[in-house]
Amino acid sequence: MFEDSVALVTGGGSGIGRQLCEQLAARGAQVAIADLSQAAAEEVAQTIGGNARAYTCDVSDRPQLEAMARNLIRDFGRVNIVFAHAGVALAGKLIDTDPREFQWLFDVNVAGVFHTIQVFVPLLLESASKSQVAHFVVTGSENSVGVPLGSPSSVYTATKHAALALADTLRRDLSESGVGVSIFNPGLTNTRIWDARRARQERYGGASAMPAEFAARAAASVKEHGQDPALTAAIALEGIARGDFMIITDARIRQIAEPRSHAIATALDVCDARLSQEKN
Repeated sequence: MFEDSVALVTGGGSGIGRQLCEQLAARGAQVAIADLSQAAAEEVAQTIGGNARAYTCDVSDRPQLEAMARNLIRDFGRVNIVFAHAGVALAGKLIDTDPREFQWLFDVNVAGVFHTIQVFVPLLLESASKSQVAHFVVTGSENSVGVPLGSPSSVYTATKHAALALADTLRRDLSESGVGVSIFNPGLTNTRIWDARRARQERYGGASAMPAEFAARAAASVKEHGQDPALTAAIALEGIARGDFMIITDARIRQIAEPRSHAIATALDVCDARLSQEKN
């Protein structure tokens, strides 16, 4: 599936995104790395070598995505696999969230996926029409399938529920098109997503350094408990190659997914019992 394909990864300059880029290249893909940081994207492209290309892109900015799509087609001639991976995270309860940061998370994690769909799916449809590989991948989270048990990241959780809905409806919309759709849902992973404010755009409050003591604790925690991003990316690519829609990369997610499934089943049982009374 990946050999000789052209794959775009937004948020490809670090963390899981970087691992996706490197592993795609190892599987024979030509890789386009998009990131808010041009330097980070270029460093990944240089590490990969070959025909890898780096692009600067803020996925919350529709014109930037459109410009990148034009440049990608200029450079590669086509695109076969698109990873809407770019995302940001923020800890905290709903009641304590700054409205600008609420907008920031939704603009990147939800509107960014929407814009990426609208800009790149037409290009994937063109690839599918030529009997080429065509696949769109949304990065969700354990937060897409449940509410994590630890400290709250309430707005982030809401955005990742929305990402699942976008992926699921896109799958329905494209069911007869030849374009596949997947959502992969990593759990806690050893990346710097906890420090997302370091690259926050000015319109949402600007970049902000985390206090050193808190940063050290956060880094130590994700290093101890987080999954290796290389493993996370490998599981994701294996699922995509199988054609899976829902890809879960950490077995611990069962702890939050099963209670959600049970709650839905219980609510349906209650509904069935109540409505049966109307028939009797």
